[in-house]
Amino acid sequence: MRRFFTYLLLQCKRALRLLPHVLAITLLLAAAAALVAAAITTDRATDAARQKSLVGVVGDPENKYIRIGVHALENFDVSREELSFVFMDEAAALEGIRSGTLSAFMYVPDDFVESIYAGDIHPIRFITLGGATGIDTLLAAELADAVARLMTETQNAQYGAQRYAMDWLPDVDPYEVDNDLVDRYYAIVLARDELFRVETLGYSGTLSFGGYYLCGLAVAFLLLWAIGASPLFSARSGELELSLRGRGFGAVPQVLGEFTAFFGLMLPGTLLTGAAGYWFLRRYAVEIPELQFVSPGALAGAVVFLIVALGAMQFFLYELAPSNPAGILLQFLNAAAQGYVCGCFYPYSFFPEAVQKLGGALPAGVALRYLGGVVSGSGGYAPALAAYGIAFLLLAAAVRRLRLSR
Repeated sequence: MRRFFTYLLLQCKRALRLLPHVLAITLLLAAAAALVAAAITTDRATDAARQKSLVGVVGDPENKYIRIGVHALENFDVSREELSFVFMDEAAALEGIRSGTLSAFMYVPDDFVESIYAGDIHPIRFITLGGATGIDTLLAAELADAVARLMTETQNAQYGAQRYAMDWLPDVDPYEVDNDLVDRYYAIVLARDELFRVETLGYSGTLSFGGYYLCGLAVAFLLLWAIGASPLFSARSGELELSLRGRGFGAVPQVLGEFTAFFGLMLPGTLLTGAAGYWFLRRYAVEIPELQFVSPGALAGAVVFLIVALGAMQFFLYELAPSNPAGILLQFLNAAAQGYVCGCFYPYSFFPEAVQKLGGALPAGVALRYLGGVVSGSGGYAPALAAYGIAFLLLAAAVRRLRLSR
Protein backbone atom coordinates (compact mmCIF):
# COMPACT_ATOMS: atom_id res chain seq x y z
CA MET A 1 0.00 0.00 0.00
CA ARG A 2 2.88 2.36 0.77
CA ARG A 3 4.35 1.78 -2.68
CA PHE A 4 0.95 2.53 -4.23
CA PHE A 5 0.67 5.92 -2.52
CA THR A 6 4.24 6.77 -3.46
CA TYR A 7 3.50 5.95 -7.09
CA LEU A 8 0.23 7.91 -6.90
CA LEU A 9 2.07 10.96 -5.51
CA LEU A 10 4.60 10.82 -8.34
CA GLN A 11 1.86 10.59 -10.95
CA CYS A 12 0.00 13.54 -9.38
CA LYS A 13 3.18 15.63 -9.56
CA ARG A 14 3.43 14.82 -13.28
CA ALA A 15 -0.20 15.78 -13.77
CA LEU A 16 0.24 19.03 -11.82
CA ARG A 17 2.95 20.20 -14.21
CA LEU A 18 0.49 19.80 -17.08
CA LEU A 19 -2.36 21.65 -15.37
CA PRO A 20 -1.80 25.08 -17.08
CA HIS A 21 -1.67 23.39 -20.50
CA VAL A 22 -4.84 21.41 -19.77
CA LEU A 23 -6.69 24.48 -18.44
CA ALA A 24 -5.87 26.34 -21.67
CA ILE A 25 -7.25 23.46 -23.77
CA THR A 26 -10.32 23.32 -21.52
CA LEU A 27 -10.93 27.03 -22.09
CA LEU A 28 -10.73 26.55 -25.87
CA LEU A 29 -13.17 23.62 -25.73
CA ALA A 30 -15.57 25.61 -23.56
CA ALA A 31 -15.45 28.49 -26.05
CA ALA A 32 -16.17 26.06 -28.90
CA ALA A 33 -19.11 24.59 -26.97
CA ALA A 34 -20.45 28.10 -26.34
CA LEU A 35 -20.22 28.93 -30.04
CA VAL A 36 -22.07 25.72 -30.94
CA ALA A 37 -24.76 26.54 -28.38
CA ALA A 38 -25.12 30.07 -29.76
CA ALA A 39 -25.41 28.72 -33.32
CA ILE A 40 -28.08 26.19 -32.30
CA THR A 41 -30.04 28.86 -30.40
CA THR A 42 -29.86 31.33 -33.30
CA ASP A 43 -30.96 28.67 -35.78
CA ARG A 44 -33.89 27.76 -33.56
CA ALA A 45 -34.92 31.41 -33.12
CA THR A 46 -34.94 32.00 -36.88
CA ASP A 47 -36.54 28.67 -37.78
CA ALA A 48 -39.50 29.28 -40.08
CA ALA A 49 -41.43 26.57 -38.26
CA ARG A 50 -41.38 28.71 -35.10
CA GLN A 51 -42.58 31.91 -36.76
CA LYS A 52 -46.16 33.09 -36.83
CA SER A 53 -47.94 32.76 -40.15
CA LEU A 54 -48.90 36.14 -41.61
CA VAL A 55 -52.42 36.43 -43.05
CA GLY A 56 -53.52 39.56 -44.92
CA VAL A 57 -56.95 41.10 -44.47
CA VAL A 58 -58.32 43.02 -47.45
CA GLY A 59 -61.22 45.08 -46.18
CA ASP A 60 -62.23 48.38 -44.69
CA PRO A 61 -60.01 48.93 -41.65
CA GLU A 62 -62.37 51.67 -40.47
CA ASN A 63 -65.28 49.23 -40.22
CA LYS A 64 -65.51 48.68 -36.48
CA TYR A 65 -67.14 45.27 -36.77
CA ILE A 66 -64.41 43.89 -39.02
CA ARG A 67 -61.72 45.39 -36.83
CA ILE A 68 -63.31 43.92 -33.71
CA GLY A 69 -63.34 40.46 -35.30
CA VAL A 70 -59.68 40.64 -36.35
CA HIS A 71 -58.70 42.08 -32.97
CA ALA A 72 -60.44 39.18 -31.21
CA LEU A 73 -58.55 36.64 -33.31
CA GLU A 74 -55.23 38.37 -32.59
CA ASN A 75 -55.67 38.86 -28.86
CA PHE A 76 -58.31 36.67 -27.30
CA ASP A 77 -58.44 33.48 -29.35
CA VAL A 78 -55.90 30.64 -29.12
CA SER A 79 -55.12 31.14 -32.83
CA ARG A 80 -53.01 34.14 -31.81
CA GLU A 81 -50.17 31.66 -31.13
CA GLU A 82 -50.06 30.60 -34.80
CA LEU A 83 -51.48 33.42 -36.92
CA SER A 84 -50.96 37.14 -37.23
CA PHE A 85 -53.33 39.36 -39.24
CA VAL A 86 -52.53 42.62 -41.04
CA PHE A 87 -54.80 44.98 -43.01
CA MET A 88 -53.68 45.88 -46.55
CA ASP A 89 -55.05 46.63 -49.98
CA GLU A 90 -55.66 43.90 -52.55
CA ALA A 91 -52.61 44.75 -54.69
CA ALA A 92 -50.26 44.51 -51.69
CA ALA A 93 -51.91 41.25 -50.60
CA LEU A 94 -51.43 39.67 -54.03
CA GLU A 95 -47.79 40.75 -54.08
CA GLY A 96 -47.32 39.32 -50.57
CA ILE A 97 -48.76 35.98 -51.68
CA ARG A 98 -46.47 35.82 -54.70
CA SER A 99 -43.34 36.81 -52.72
CA GLY A 100 -44.10 34.40 -49.89
CA THR A 101 -44.36 37.00 -47.11
CA LEU A 102 -48.06 36.14 -46.71
CA SER A 103 -49.40 32.64 -46.21
CA ALA A 104 -52.84 33.72 -47.44
CA PHE A 105 -55.23 36.66 -47.35
CA MET A 106 -58.93 37.14 -46.73
CA TYR A 107 -61.05 39.46 -48.83
CA VAL A 108 -63.84 40.89 -46.67
CA PRO A 109 -66.49 42.87 -48.65
CA ASP A 110 -67.08 46.40 -47.40
CA ASP A 111 -70.78 45.66 -46.93
CA PHE A 112 -70.23 42.30 -45.26
CA VAL A 113 -71.87 43.25 -41.96
CA GLU A 114 -74.77 45.01 -43.69
CA SER A 115 -75.37 41.92 -45.86
CA ILE A 116 -75.69 39.81 -42.72
CA TYR A 117 -78.44 42.06 -41.40
CA ALA A 118 -80.15 41.99 -44.77
CA GLY A 119 -80.10 38.18 -44.79
CA ASP A 120 -78.06 37.98 -48.02
CA ILE A 121 -74.48 37.32 -46.94
CA HIS A 122 -71.72 38.43 -49.27
CA PRO A 123 -69.09 35.73 -48.69
CA ILE A 124 -65.54 36.22 -47.46
CA ARG A 125 -63.01 35.03 -50.03
CA PHE A 126 -59.90 33.21 -48.86
CA ILE A 127 -56.98 33.32 -51.31
CA THR A 128 -53.79 31.21 -51.32
CA LEU A 129 -51.31 30.12 -53.97
CA GLY A 130 -52.43 27.18 -56.05
CA GLY A 131 -51.01 23.93 -54.68
CA ALA A 132 -49.79 25.49 -51.43
CA THR A 133 -49.60 22.74 -48.80
CA GLY A 134 -47.51 24.25 -46.00
CA ILE A 135 -48.72 23.86 -42.43
CA ASP A 136 -49.31 27.60 -42.18
CA THR A 137 -51.48 27.62 -45.31
CA LEU A 138 -53.42 24.58 -44.17
CA LEU A 139 -53.96 26.12 -40.74
CA ALA A 140 -55.18 29.40 -42.19
CA ALA A 141 -57.49 27.59 -44.64
CA GLU A 142 -58.90 25.43 -41.86
CA LEU A 143 -59.50 28.50 -39.71
CA ALA A 144 -61.24 30.36 -42.55
CA ASP A 145 -63.45 27.34 -43.29
CA ALA A 146 -64.31 26.95 -39.62
CA VAL A 147 -65.19 30.64 -39.28
CA ALA A 148 -67.37 30.53 -42.41
CA ARG A 149 -69.29 27.48 -41.19
CA LEU A 150 -69.58 28.96 -37.73
CA MET A 151 -71.08 32.21 -39.06
CA THR A 152 -73.53 30.38 -41.31
CA GLU A 153 -74.75 28.03 -38.59
CA THR A 154 -74.86 30.84 -36.04
CA GLN A 155 -77.04 32.91 -38.34
CA ASN A 156 -79.34 29.93 -38.97
CA ALA A 157 -79.68 29.33 -35.24
CA GLN A 158 -80.21 33.05 -34.65
CA TYR A 159 -83.10 33.35 -37.09
CA GLY A 160 -84.50 30.00 -35.92
CA ALA A 161 -84.57 31.19 -32.32
CA GLN A 162 -86.29 34.42 -33.33
CA ARG A 163 -88.93 32.55 -35.34
CA TYR A 164 -89.54 30.05 -32.54
CA ALA A 165 -89.97 32.85 -29.97
CA MET A 166 -92.40 34.71 -32.26
CA ASP A 167 -94.53 31.59 -32.87
CA TRP A 168 -94.48 29.84 -29.49
CA LEU A 169 -93.31 32.33 -26.83
CA PRO A 170 -95.48 35.41 -27.13
CA ASP A 171 -94.37 36.75 -23.75
CA VAL A 172 -90.66 36.68 -24.68
CA ASP A 173 -88.84 39.33 -26.69
CA PRO A 174 -87.49 37.42 -29.76
CA TYR A 175 -84.57 39.84 -30.15
CA GLU A 176 -83.50 39.29 -26.54
CA VAL A 177 -83.51 35.53 -27.15
CA ASP A 178 -81.43 36.16 -30.27
CA ASN A 179 -78.83 38.20 -28.38
CA ASP A 180 -78.56 35.67 -25.54
CA LEU A 181 -78.01 32.83 -28.02
CA VAL A 182 -75.31 34.70 -29.90
CA ASP A 183 -73.54 35.55 -26.62
CA ARG A 184 -73.54 31.87 -25.64
CA TYR A 185 -72.12 30.89 -29.03
CA TYR A 186 -69.32 33.43 -28.75
CA ALA A 187 -68.49 32.25 -25.22
CA ILE A 188 -68.20 28.63 -26.43
CA VAL A 189 -66.08 29.53 -29.45
CA LEU A 190 -63.63 31.73 -27.57
CA ALA A 191 -63.21 29.09 -24.85
CA ARG A 192 -62.88 26.12 -27.20
CA ASP A 193 -59.28 25.51 -26.09
CA GLU A 194 -60.79 24.11 -22.88
CA LEU A 195 -62.02 21.14 -24.91
CA PHE A 196 -58.49 19.73 -25.20
CA ARG A 197 -55.23 19.59 -23.29
CA VAL A 198 -51.83 20.36 -24.79
CA GLU A 199 -48.91 18.32 -23.48
CA THR A 200 -45.41 19.34 -24.56
CA LEU A 201 -43.23 16.25 -24.42
CA GLY A 202 -40.01 18.11 -25.26
CA TYR A 203 -36.74 16.47 -26.24
CA SER A 204 -35.85 13.05 -24.90
CA GLY A 205 -39.31 12.65 -23.43
CA THR A 206 -39.21 15.30 -20.69
CA LEU A 207 -36.37 17.74 -21.36
CA SER A 208 -36.89 21.16 -22.90
CA PHE A 209 -34.86 22.33 -25.88
CA GLY A 210 -32.40 24.20 -23.65
CA GLY A 211 -32.17 21.37 -21.12
CA TYR A 212 -31.48 18.75 -23.78
CA TYR A 213 -28.69 20.70 -25.45
CA LEU A 214 -27.19 21.65 -22.10
CA CYS A 215 -26.78 17.92 -21.39
CA GLY A 216 -25.71 17.08 -24.94
CA LEU A 217 -23.00 19.72 -25.19
CA ALA A 218 -21.77 18.90 -21.68
CA VAL A 219 -21.28 15.24 -22.63
CA ALA A 220 -19.64 16.24 -25.96
CA PHE A 221 -17.29 18.55 -24.03
CA LEU A 222 -16.27 15.71 -21.70
CA LEU A 223 -15.71 13.37 -24.65
CA LEU A 224 -13.28 15.83 -26.22
CA TRP A 225 -11.59 16.95 -23.02
CA ALA A 226 -9.11 14.06 -22.83
CA ILE A 227 -7.37 15.26 -26.00
CA GLY A 228 -5.79 18.03 -23.92
CA ALA A 229 -4.35 15.47 -21.49
CA SER A 230 -2.44 13.58 -24.18
CA PRO A 231 1.05 14.68 -22.88
CA LEU A 232 0.30 12.84 -19.62
CA PHE A 233 0.10 9.55 -21.53
CA SER A 234 2.68 10.12 -24.25
CA ALA A 235 5.40 10.68 -21.63
CA ARG A 236 4.88 7.29 -19.98
CA SER A 237 7.92 5.04 -19.75
CA GLY A 238 7.59 1.40 -20.76
CA GLU A 239 10.86 0.58 -18.99
CA LEU A 240 9.48 2.01 -15.74
CA GLU A 241 6.30 -0.04 -16.08
CA LEU A 242 8.36 -3.22 -16.61
CA SER A 243 10.63 -2.37 -13.67
CA LEU A 244 7.62 -1.82 -11.40
CA ARG A 245 6.08 -5.10 -12.52
CA GLY A 246 9.34 -6.90 -11.78
CA ARG A 247 9.17 -5.54 -8.21
CA GLY A 248 5.67 -6.86 -7.68
CA PHE A 249 3.81 -3.64 -8.58
CA GLY A 250 1.56 -5.06 -11.29
CA ALA A 251 -0.84 -3.72 -13.91
CA VAL A 252 -3.84 -3.10 -11.63
CA PRO A 253 -2.13 -0.75 -9.11
CA GLN A 254 -0.32 1.01 -11.96
CA VAL A 255 -3.61 1.68 -13.75
CA LEU A 256 -5.36 2.81 -10.57
CA GLY A 257 -2.57 5.23 -9.69
CA GLU A 258 -2.37 6.72 -13.17
CA PHE A 259 -6.14 6.98 -13.52
CA THR A 260 -6.41 8.77 -10.17
CA ALA A 261 -3.86 11.34 -11.36
CA PHE A 262 -5.72 11.65 -14.66
CA PHE A 263 -8.99 12.22 -12.76
CA GLY A 264 -7.32 14.87 -10.59
CA LEU A 265 -6.09 16.63 -13.72
CA MET A 266 -9.53 16.50 -15.33
CA LEU A 267 -11.57 17.63 -12.32
CA PRO A 268 -10.49 21.28 -11.68
CA GLY A 269 -10.88 22.57 -15.23
CA THR A 270 -14.18 20.79 -15.77
CA LEU A 271 -15.72 22.04 -12.53
CA LEU A 272 -14.48 25.60 -13.14
CA THR A 273 -15.91 25.55 -16.67
CA GLY A 274 -19.20 24.14 -15.40
CA ALA A 275 -19.43 26.76 -12.63
CA ALA A 276 -18.75 29.57 -15.11
CA GLY A 277 -21.35 28.19 -17.51
CA TYR A 278 -23.94 27.82 -14.73
CA TRP A 279 -23.33 31.40 -13.59
CA PHE A 280 -23.67 32.70 -17.14
CA LEU A 281 -26.93 30.84 -17.74
CA ARG A 282 -28.47 32.12 -14.51
CA ARG A 283 -27.02 35.64 -14.82
CA TYR A 284 -28.44 36.23 -18.30
CA ALA A 285 -31.65 34.25 -17.75
CA VAL A 286 -31.07 31.78 -20.59
CA GLU A 287 -34.26 29.78 -21.09
CA ILE A 288 -33.52 26.41 -19.47
CA PRO A 289 -36.49 25.54 -17.22
CA GLU A 290 -34.72 22.56 -15.62
CA LEU A 291 -32.17 24.82 -13.91
CA GLN A 292 -34.95 26.23 -11.73
CA PHE A 293 -35.46 22.86 -10.04
CA VAL A 294 -31.97 21.32 -9.76
CA SER A 295 -29.39 22.49 -7.23
CA PRO A 296 -25.80 23.39 -8.15
CA GLY A 297 -24.60 20.66 -5.77
CA ALA A 298 -26.60 17.99 -7.63
CA LEU A 299 -25.18 19.19 -10.95
CA ALA A 300 -21.62 19.20 -9.59
CA GLY A 301 -22.06 15.67 -8.23
CA ALA A 302 -23.39 14.48 -11.59
CA VAL A 303 -20.42 16.04 -13.41
CA VAL A 304 -17.94 14.33 -11.07
CA PHE A 305 -19.66 11.00 -11.69
CA LEU A 306 -19.50 11.61 -15.45
CA ILE A 307 -15.81 12.48 -15.23
CA VAL A 308 -15.09 9.16 -13.52
CA ALA A 309 -17.11 7.05 -15.97
CA LEU A 310 -16.16 8.79 -19.22
CA GLY A 311 -12.60 9.35 -17.97
CA ALA A 312 -12.24 5.58 -17.50
CA MET A 313 -13.27 5.09 -21.14
CA GLN A 314 -10.76 7.70 -22.34
CA PHE A 315 -8.03 6.20 -20.16
CA PHE A 316 -8.72 2.82 -21.77
CA LEU A 317 -8.45 4.36 -25.26
CA TYR A 318 -5.08 5.88 -24.38
CA GLU A 319 -4.01 2.46 -23.12
CA LEU A 320 -4.92 0.98 -26.50
CA ALA A 321 -2.92 3.63 -28.39
CA PRO A 322 0.03 4.71 -26.21
CA SER A 323 1.70 6.90 -28.86
CA ASN A 324 0.70 10.57 -28.96
CA PRO A 325 -0.66 10.93 -32.54
CA ALA A 326 -2.56 7.64 -32.45
CA GLY A 327 -4.03 8.37 -29.01
CA ILE A 328 -5.27 11.83 -30.01
CA LEU A 329 -6.79 10.51 -33.24
CA LEU A 330 -8.54 7.69 -31.42
CA GLN A 331 -9.96 10.09 -28.83
CA PHE A 332 -11.27 12.44 -31.52
CA LEU A 333 -12.85 9.68 -33.60
CA ASN A 334 -14.50 8.25 -30.50
CA ALA A 335 -15.87 11.65 -29.47
CA ALA A 336 -17.17 12.45 -32.96
CA ALA A 337 -18.80 9.06 -33.52
CA GLN A 338 -20.39 8.66 -30.10
CA GLY A 339 -21.35 12.34 -29.86
CA TYR A 340 -23.25 12.10 -33.15
CA VAL A 341 -24.89 8.69 -32.78
CA CYS A 342 -25.79 9.15 -29.11
CA GLY A 343 -27.60 12.46 -29.66
CA CYS A 344 -25.23 15.12 -28.36
CA PHE A 345 -25.71 17.25 -31.48
CA TYR A 346 -29.08 16.04 -32.79
CA PRO A 347 -31.91 14.71 -30.61
CA TYR A 348 -31.68 10.93 -30.75
CA SER A 349 -35.34 10.77 -31.85
CA PHE A 350 -33.97 12.17 -35.14
CA PHE A 351 -32.31 8.81 -35.91
CA PRO A 352 -33.86 5.50 -37.03
CA GLU A 353 -34.96 3.17 -34.26
CA ALA A 354 -31.98 0.83 -34.70
CA VAL A 355 -29.52 3.74 -34.36
CA GLN A 356 -31.42 5.01 -31.31
CA LYS A 357 -31.00 1.64 -29.62
CA LEU A 358 -27.29 1.54 -30.49
CA GLY A 359 -26.71 5.11 -29.28
CA GLY A 360 -28.63 4.46 -26.06
CA ALA A 361 -26.40 1.48 -25.27
CA LEU A 362 -23.07 3.28 -25.87
CA PRO A 363 -21.29 5.00 -22.95
CA ALA A 364 -21.98 8.52 -24.24
CA GLY A 365 -25.66 7.66 -24.72
CA VAL A 366 -25.93 6.34 -21.16
CA ALA A 367 -24.10 9.46 -19.91
CA LEU A 368 -26.48 11.76 -21.80
CA ARG A 369 -29.56 10.02 -20.42
CA TYR A 370 -28.08 10.01 -16.91
CA LEU A 371 -27.39 13.75 -16.98
CA GLY A 372 -30.84 14.37 -18.48
CA GLY A 373 -32.37 12.40 -15.62
CA VAL A 374 -30.46 14.52 -13.08
CA VAL A 375 -31.60 17.88 -14.47
CA SER A 376 -35.19 16.71 -15.01
CA GLY A 377 -35.46 14.95 -11.65
CA SER A 378 -36.38 11.59 -13.19
CA GLY A 379 -33.13 9.81 -12.25
CA GLY A 380 -31.94 6.50 -13.67
CA TYR A 381 -28.93 5.19 -15.64
CA ALA A 382 -26.44 5.68 -12.77
CA PRO A 383 -25.82 1.91 -12.28
CA ALA A 384 -25.22 1.38 -16.01
CA LEU A 385 -22.79 4.32 -16.11
CA ALA A 386 -20.94 3.03 -13.04
CA ALA A 387 -20.71 -0.42 -14.66
CA TYR A 388 -19.16 1.14 -17.77
CA GLY A 389 -16.55 2.95 -15.65
CA ILE A 390 -15.54 -0.19 -13.78
CA ALA A 391 -15.46 -2.25 -16.98
CA PHE A 392 -13.19 0.23 -18.77
CA LEU A 393 -10.74 0.32 -15.86
CA LEU A 394 -10.60 -3.48 -15.84
CA LEU A 395 -10.06 -3.52 -19.60
CA ALA A 396 -7.28 -0.94 -19.25
CA ALA A 397 -5.61 -3.14 -16.62
CA ALA A 398 -5.95 -6.17 -18.90
CA VAL A 399 -4.35 -4.31 -21.82
CA ARG A 400 -1.51 -3.11 -19.56
CA ARG A 401 -0.91 -6.65 -18.32
CA LEU A 402 -0.89 -8.01 -21.86
CA ARG A 403 1.58 -5.35 -23.01
CA LEU A 404 3.89 -5.98 -20.06
CA SER A 405 3.83 -9.73 -20.64
CA ARG A 406 5.08 -9.21 -24.19
